[in-house]
Amino acid sequence: MTPVGCRAYRDIPQTIGNNTAQIDALMIEVDAGAPAMSTSIAFAHQAATAPMTLRSPEDFDNATYRDLSLEQAVQLAVDSADVLRDLGATVLRSPGQVTTTEALGLVQTDPQSSIEAALSAYDAQFYAFGKWQNNDRRFNNRFFGGGSTAFKQDTHDYVAQLSKRTATGAQFAVRSVTDYDANNATGNLFPSAWQTQLHAEARQPLLQGGGLTFNRIAGPGAQPGVYNGILIAKVNSDITASKFRSQTRDFVSDVMNAYWDLYFAYRDLDAKRDALERARQTWESFQAQKTSNRKSGASEALAREQYYRFKAELQDAIAGKLAQRTQVDNSSSGGTFAGQGGVQACERKLRLLIGLPISDGTLIRPSDEPNDAPIVFDWDSISAEAIQLRSELQQQRLTVKRREMELLAAKNFLMPSLDLVSIYRLRGLDKHLAGNDSAFAEVGSLDYQEYEASVELRLPVGFRQGHAAVRHARFQVSREKAILHEQERQVLHDLTAVVADVDRAFAQVQTSLNRFLAASEALDVLEANRKAGLPVNLEQLLDAQRRISESQSRYYLSLVEYTIANKNIQFEKGTLLETANLMIADLP
Repeated sequence: MTPVGCRAYRDIPQTIGNNTAQIDALMIEVDAGAPAMSTSIAFAHQAATAPMTLRSPEDFDNATYRDLSLEQAVQLAVDSADVLRDLGATVLRSPGQVTTTEALGLVQTDPQSSIEAALSAYDAQFYAFGKWQNNDRRFNNRFFGGGSTAFKQDTHDYVAQLSKRTATGAQFAVRSVTDYDANNATGNLFPSAWQTQLHAEARQPLLQGGGLTFNRIAGPGAQPGVYNGILIAKVNSDITASKFRSQTRDFVSDVMNAYWDLYFAYRDLDAKRDALERARQTWESFQAQKTSNRKSGASEALAREQYYRFKAELQDAIAGKLAQRTQVDNSSSGGTFAGQGGVQACERKLRLLIGLPISDGTLIRPSDEPNDAPIVFDWDSISAEAIQLRSELQQQRLTVKRREMELLAAKNFLMPSLDLVSIYRLRGLDKHLAGNDSAFAEVGSLDYQEYEASVELRLPVGFRQGHAAVRHARFQVSREKAILHEQERQVLHDLTAVVADVDRAFAQVQTSLNRFLAASEALDVLEANRKAGLPVNLEQLLDAQRRISESQSRYYLSLVEYTIANKNIQFEKGTLLETANLMIADLP
C-alpha cells in the first residue's frame, strides 16, 4: 500500500538523492524551446474547427442553431471558468495578471504571507546536536596538562532541545545536555565520566516584542514596517477573497454583456434582411419599368444603389467587424452598450467567454428577451446597498483596518527591549550514563539543582526608527481613509449615473418604438400607393425604406441598452452575483 498524507509530498530519490531523470527530462524540453505537450496539441486540434462561412440570409436559414438562455450562458461560463476570461486577450498579453480559480488557494498556501505561514512561527521546534572529538597533545607545563605533560582525551557532546513560542512573545525551551569525557588527567575522580543536564528555560519580553496585541499583528521577530502576524495575514486573505469576488463579478458581467450583444446582432440582422428584401422588390419593379420605358434609368439606378447599400449593411450584420464590444469598464463600470452588430463576431465573443469551442458547426442564438417593463429603484435602499456590498469598498475597508493594526504594532517599537530570562538546571555526573552509578541516576536524585535569572535591556537612544515607523503608519492610515472616502463618492456617482441611464434608456425604448411605428406606417402608405399605380416620389420611397430599417435597429438597440442599464444597477450596488444566483464558496 502506498503511504498517504504528508509523506506523499516527499520524493527522496529526486529531492536529496542523485536521481536526475525528472529534471533532465524537463531541461530537454527547455533546450528544445519548450514544445507543446501532447495534451495541448490534442486540445488545439479539437478546438481548431474551421469557422462557419455564412454570407447570405439563406445560409442563416439553413444553419443549425443552439438556443441558449442567459442563465444557461452564465452557468456554462462559471462551470468552465478555470480562468476568469475577458475580451482584451489579457491571457496572452499579461498572463501573470490573469485571475484563476486557484487565486484563493495561492494566497492561503503562500509559505511567506499566509495564515498558515504566520501560525508556523508558533510551531514547536526540535533541535539536536552531536559532536565527537579526540585530543592528543603534549604540554610544556604539567598544570595545563592536568598533571601530565602528555594529554589524551576523547569527548562526546549531545544536545536535544524542544522549544516553542507563545502568543505573548515568550519562548520556552526544554533542553538535555550530555557530554562524555575520558582523559588521562591525574586529578580525575573517574578515568571517564558522563555528565548530563536538564534545562528548563523561559524568555519573556516585558516591553518591546511582548503582549498579545503586538504578536498577533506583527508576529515574533518583527521589524519596524514589516508585519506578518496572524491578524495581518487574515486581513490579506480576506482582501484577496474580496478581490476574487469582484473579478468574478466582472467576468459574469462580461458574459451578460456578450449575451445581449449577440441578441442585438440577431435583431439588427433581421432589420437588415427586411430592408434588403424591400430594396430588392423596389429595384426589380423599377428595373421592369425601365425596360418598358415607363421609368428613367436614373430611377432604376437609385433603387439599385439602395439595394447594394443594404446588401453591404447586411454583410456586416452577418459577419461583424473586429471592433470593441460591450465589456466591463468601457465608459461605465459594468459596461456601456457598444451597439456593434455582426452575428458571427458577437457569437465568437460569447463562445470565448462561456468556454464553448470557438467553432463547432452550430450557431448560438439567445432565447431570452430583453426587459421592456418600467423599473423604479428606491434610492435610499440601493445607495445603502452599494456602500455596504460593493467589493472594492470592502477591500478598502479591510486595508484601512490593516493599516490601523500596523499603527498599533508600530507603537510597540517606541519602547526599549527588556527581556526576563530564567533557567532551571538539574545536573548529574558519574562514570556511567545510565544504570547504577550513572549520570541519569544522579539527575533523578535531584541532589544538584541550579537556577539562573537575568534581565536584558536594549535601548536605542532617541528611538529614531520607532518614531519614523509610527509616523509612517499614521500617514498610511490617513491615506487609506482618504481613498475610501473618495471611492464611496465614486460609487455613489456611478450609481447615480446608471440610475439616470436606466430612465434615459426606458424613454428611448418608448420613443424608438413610436418612431418605428411611424416609419412603418409611412412606408406602408407609400408602398400601397405604388402598388395601386399612383404616382410615388422615388426618393421619398427610398428614404422611407432607410428610415424603417434604421428605426427598427434603433428600437432593439434601445431595448438592449435598457436591459444592460438595469444589469449595471446590480453591478454598481454589489448584488450582481446574487442576481445571477451565484455564490462563491469559502469567502469570509
